[in-house]
Amino acid sequence: MSTKLRAFPTATISSLTQVCDTTTNEVSNGAILEDMQLVAHLLSLGQMLCGHVHGAATRLSQEVNLATQGRAQLLLGRQVSAKRTQLSTSRVITLPVQFRHLMYGTLSVAFDAVYTEQLAIPLPVAQLLAQTCSWLLYAIEQSTFLQGQCHQLEYQVNGPLTKREREVLALMCRGYNQETIAELLSIAPATVGKHRQHIYEQLGVHSERDALLAAYLTGLFSIIEDSST
Repeated sequence: MSTKLRAFPTATISSLTQVCDTTTNEVSNGAILEDMQLVAHLLSLGQMLCGHVHGAATRLSQEVNLATQGRAQLLLGRQVSAKRTQLSTSRVITLPVQFRHLMYGTLSVAFDAVYTEQLAIPLPVAQLLAQTCSWLLYAIEQSTFLQGQCHQLEYQVNGPLTKREREVLALMCRGYNQETIAELLSIAPATVGKHRQHIYEQLGVHSERDALLAAYLTGLFSIIEDSST
């Protein structure tokens, strides 16, 4: 049974801006852009966390607290059931940190100390922050799995892939079968098969599973990739 490794698209800064445009009139654009930097910071941290998965979830929780200056706290696993919120105020809202069907925890966001009816972080940004945390936790989880699978992988890069082969490999990493890849690239399924075989030869592997793992190890495939690609 082959292992399907799905690419993990991140949000770009432009897409973050579009989401934050839905904020209420009470929040100034300057405040939104400033708070968006929190999300951008976590996204930039994503590649490092996926490369060093040991303790990555804990590091992410710490970064959320530091980056928001104590205005938000990421609670994971048993912390949620224990309700170990350490925010400076007891009045908070709680947002789910969930990727698809996977529930990782919650994001607690405090209310402003001065304007007590307003959140310390605008709600659209807080929601985006919770979503970003869920994306990163999923990426960390997948990276942990991949690194475990790669321990016994035997491969040898025999040469570079062509542009078309990289396109085929990218779609393989997203879990598409040969027929779908052919349709997406407007080529014959048999041509896709030839590209796949040459990819195996160039990566020194004998199966799709090993090709995808070798692609991960060599940087041809990344759990976190730009959504524009």
